[in-house]
Amino acid sequence: MAVTITISQAELKRKADLAYDNKAYRVFLADNSTAALNAEDTATAWLAEELPASNGYAAITGTVTTGTGAYDAVDARYEFPAIVATFTATGTGFTYDTLVIRIGTEASVAGILVEAPAVTLLAGQSKTYTITLGEDD
Repeated sequence: MAVTITISQAELKRKADLAYDNKAYRVFLADNSTAALNAEDTATAWLAEELPASNGYAAITGTVTTGTGAYDAVDARYEFPAIVATFTATGTGFTYDTLVIRIGTEASVAGILVEAPAVTLLAGQSKTYTITLGEDD
């Protein structure tokens, strides 16, 4: 006998609000080539691998705006507006292999995106990531 569980849109909203609503976020780039960290490692460990603030690199920060989330029927999840993180190099540029997302002051990171091979941005080059925070069943 198969059992199907359906989670209500209201429950998805409640959980998403607890996780993200009105919380600060930090999207940053890291060089994980020697540390060999993974998504289960602490935010402190990842912050130690963040690129130095030079040659145009700066983390993308902001706050998830209260009351801006909505249910997306196509993807069957509750989502907040996308975070658009654009990194632009100056000077000699920079190289990274991981994009890291941290929400609030949590001890863990919300997620990572590994680039293989590593990405090198030279002066004047940019790379944009679009990140959607959401809750689904």
